Amino acid sequence: MDFAILPAHRVQGIGTRLLRELQSEAAGSVRSLTIHVERLNPALRLYERLGFYEMEGKGVYLLLEWRAPVR
Repeated sequence: MDFAILPAHRVQGIGTRLLRELQSEAAGSVRSLTIHVERLNPALRLYERLGFYEMEGKGVYLLLEWRAPVR
């Protein structure tokens, strides 16, 4: 699934809220989340802050993954 936040609505916490909801669903079903993102995309900082880490570099893109912490 792809999603984007329109420029007029960025930096309001919408993306953070959406990603945290996806993380909660993924954790509840014991699944990981992956994201392809351009290396220079400013959203990369958001993904890293939310616990995504680089799995693989593919040219101008990075493959990031998030896994729920083991409890």
